[in-house]
Amino acid sequence: MLGILAGVTLVLGVLVALAPVVAEEPVVSWPRDGQSPTSTMLPLSPYRPLAFDATVPCASLRALDSRPLGGDALRTVPAPTDPSTRPSTGPATEGLTVAVADGRVTVSVSGTDVATDRLPDGDCRYRVMADAAGVRVDRDGQRIARQPGLLPPQVAELATEAGPAAAAGLAVELRPDDRYAGHPSALKLALLVAHGVALAATLLLAVRLWRGRDGQRALVVPQRSWADGVVVAVSAAWAVLGPVNWDDSWYTLMARNAGEAGYLGNYIYMFNATEAPFVAAQYVMQLWGTLGGWGLLWMRVLPLVYGLLVWVILRFALVSGDASHGSHRHSRAVPAALLVAHLLWWLPYGMMLRPEPLIAVFAAAVLLLAEIARRRRSLGALVLATSATALAVTVSPTGIVAGAPLVMTLPWLLALLRERGWGQRVTVVVVAAAAATIAVPVGFADASLGEVLDATATHSWYYLTLSWYEEIVHYNDLLIMGDTGVWGRRAPVLLTLAVLAVVAMGSGRQSGSGDALRRLLLSSAITMAVALVLLAVTPTKWVNHFGAVGPAGTVVLTAALLRSPLPRRAGSTVRTVAVVVLALATAVVFAGPNLWRPFSDWGQPFGNHLLPEGTRYELSLLAPHIFGVYLRNPVVWLVFAGLLAAGLAWWRRRGGRAPLTTDRGLLVAASVASVTLLLAVFVYAPIRQYPGWTVALSNVRALAGQHCGLAGAVQVLAPQGPQPTATGSPERSGDFALAAGRPAPLTAPSAGTTVWHDSVPPRAGDLADEQGTVTTPWFALPDSAATHLSVPVAAGTVRGQQVTVQFGTGDPADPRPTSTVEPALDRSAGRDTWQQVTVALDSQGSSGDSRATAFRIEARDEVTGDGSWLAIAAPSLTSWQPVRTLTRGQPVFADQLSAVLWPCVDQVPISDGIVTPPSVRLLTDDGIPRFVLRNPHDPLWGGTFVQVERVATYVRQASRIHPAGPPTRSWGQVRRVVYDHPFGLVEVSTDTSLEPGWERETPVTGEAYSGRKFLG
Repeated sequence: MLGILAGVTLVLGVLVALAPVVAEEPVVSWPRDGQSPTSTMLPLSPYRPLAFDATVPCASLRALDSRPLGGDALRTVPAPTDPSTRPSTGPATEGLTVAVADGRVTVSVSGTDVATDRLPDGDCRYRVMADAAGVRVDRDGQRIARQPGLLPPQVAELATEAGPAAAAGLAVELRPDDRYAGHPSALKLALLVAHGVALAATLLLAVRLWRGRDGQRALVVPQRSWADGVVVAVSAAWAVLGPVNWDDSWYTLMARNAGEAGYLGNYIYMFNATEAPFVAAQYVMQLWGTLGGWGLLWMRVLPLVYGLLVWVILRFALVSGDASHGSHRHSRAVPAALLVAHLLWWLPYGMMLRPEPLIAVFAAAVLLLAEIARRRRSLGALVLATSATALAVTVSPTGIVAGAPLVMTLPWLLALLRERGWGQRVTVVVVAAAAATIAVPVGFADASLGEVLDATATHSWYYLTLSWYEEIVHYNDLLIMGDTGVWGRRAPVLLTLAVLAVVAMGSGRQSGSGDALRRLLLSSAITMAVALVLLAVTPTKWVNHFGAVGPAGTVVLTAALLRSPLPRRAGSTVRTVAVVVLALATAVVFAGPNLWRPFSDWGQPFGNHLLPEGTRYELSLLAPHIFGVYLRNPVVWLVFAGLLAAGLAWWRRRGGRAPLTTDRGLLVAASVASVTLLLAVFVYAPIRQYPGWTVALSNVRALAGQHCGLAGAVQVLAPQGPQPTATGSPERSGDFALAAGRPAPLTAPSAGTTVWHDSVPPRAGDLADEQGTVTTPWFALPDSAATHLSVPVAAGTVRGQQVTVQFGTGDPADPRPTSTVEPALDRSAGRDTWQQVTVALDSQGSSGDSRATAFRIEARDEVTGDGSWLAIAAPSLTSWQPVRTLTRGQPVFADQLSAVLWPCVDQVPISDGIVTPPSVRLLTDDGIPRFVLRNPHDPLWGGTFVQVERVATYVRQASRIHPAGPPTRSWGQVRRVVYDHPFGLVEVSTDTSLEPGWERETPVTGEAYSGRKFLG
């Protein structure tokens, strides 16, 4: 009966993955019904629609052809005014252009001229169609060109140079690539319910029939201990004090956008491809964020609960395991050792919003169930352990490490199966496979097999996937002198590895009979080793993955803290080598820098934390040290071991009983020192940084109801009061004179703002040096509460450019110059960015005859070469105001390192395959490498905001943290975003269709799609 039920469960699980789904297919129509075609932004992600159909009337082309240089009747990506002056994240030719000049129509798609045709007389229409089969061009229903295999165009906008009247009849219909949106069909829902019932019945029946030995308690309840209270208190405090992980905001954004997208996708890159089937943690995060918001402290309740669950499960596992060995299960030392080992692993790897904390819960559960199964020879407990392992895999591929304890059950399991007939053996295998299908409703309820295969191919192409033999990358990341190799993350891994090495050294020696802790040490060491081997199988090698092996590592460290990793009769040579191994491991731990970016490094001790990007030597100075003595020096730990050995020998000579050994004492010291120091630096840092903003202070304020994070501390210079007025005309020379009246190289920082620039195309350059100056008219300074004068400046090449502000007194129409200020220009500003240079008005006098009454600006372009333009825009009077002045009611993009610290902003959604363009960007700095921050805008990573960047111009506002506290690295940036065209002048409808579960869309992989080659 059980075998049949398990077989049915297994079949139903397979059918669920293959069952049909209802695909939701958005359709975009431009223009809207009853409206004339007006240029509009339409940033797609993925960049190319699944189908594209454009109709271009000949009347529109004829109107453009009457212009001297012709024009574009339709474009899907912006055309640069000059190739060197309009930035883009990819070639403009990757879109579609229907252009006309000199009586000839050219249709270009994805970098290929598909059709060139003489514009006929009379009424006619061109139609351009693109889909998986290629591109076709028709004129009045007659095929004039075809390009099989050519990809549809990338789409960032639907723009036309034709006027409203001439554009009549111009139309586009496209189907954005929203391949993962949909919901289960009625058949799939029925299969899910049937599978759930069959699975529950299988598990219940297996546990009932396969209880194992009678007379053995399944669980031994541990006695309450002071350690339980300490774990709760420290864990709760760590939720407030602990560092922000690089991926906290990343995973929060994925969960936050799921409600908009209709599925859990990678919001930042890889085209927002679904994360299925590895979605369990994000499902929980999505539910939790929906209930209480997306702030850091609220979201940290989840890993806090996970960590406490791990503690409770391991308490049961250790006590139950000790009971099976007949040892003193209620020994007070066991909770104390477990406390140190648990905090050593959990503090650096547990309080993060990544998948690993939930994997740790399942891994701990498998440890406990495997122990119960071993004690009782219970196949039922083993079946439950298999289900727990399968659930761990639905969290992340790294979840496979949860199955490591099952290896320890193989000896007795195989012996037990040898005693059974073939029928029972087959039943056990089928039941185990059926138990593993618990992953199906989690991983495939909202995704089909085809979608999972499609997403896996996308992830493999656009991310770095590594093989098992490249596992060294995991450890390289841990040992690098940088953010991934901080000493706190090194400590649990390296100390556990050192224990494994010492256990291996003594594993072949006789340890005596009845040594329960020795057996626990050996079994847990093997389990940990297996877990590390399984970790090598996972396709990515990020240092945070070590958190998944935390429960296994915690148990082996607990055993090693309770008794020496060596057998009692180990010789002096072996013990000396063991001490050296542990001392070296401890030294390498503390060789890591005390560097906790982003945002958690402020106020930290040890070295100069103001360096934005230090050298390896400079970063090495951030390693923990006391009075100039660095703890990375192995001599420190060898001397400690020597003193400890001498003290123990002296005590024994005096007749004292000393179960402590030198190697174990060194391990206890290193473990306790790591935990204590980690807690100490995160208590010290916010106190040192006060009253400046810190993560801890922000979390304390959240407890008091102020839950908006950085929004309560960041200020920007924003316009205030009456603004200055010009009293004359500008003076221009050189290229500034040539560029008068020409379009600016980038969009003005605000609508209607005057821009002076010297950007001229090479053919218009009459001056050999391509230089020039512009002096604005005098601006009258009104009475105002403003504190600063802000001038927007942009440049194709910043280095060498000069902008000065001259103040004067007297009649604003003809003032007497009194002072000149040359504000510094930021060379890192991109050519698509206006930087806001500022001058404090109080430095120019505030009262009496000395008060400045007017000012003017001079810009001097002293750089030669194409694209070396300089532009300034009309100035404004500003003052420090809360950042909410800019973000309130606006669509905002807070980046993947800081979003969890901006829970109150309206984060822009990605839905229907369309990215909503943000009006404000909130970006991290803190010395983080720029290539990390570029992920959403990099087409080689499938960045979801690539098409937004193509049509965006940024205005970087001056910003600060207030109150400041002691100096820190730059916190980040606030950028307003302006566009040439409005967003959303389209109709979006949704079609639905029933698709089989194995169906896949056209791949988004391949170099032709985005320019990325397969890296392996």
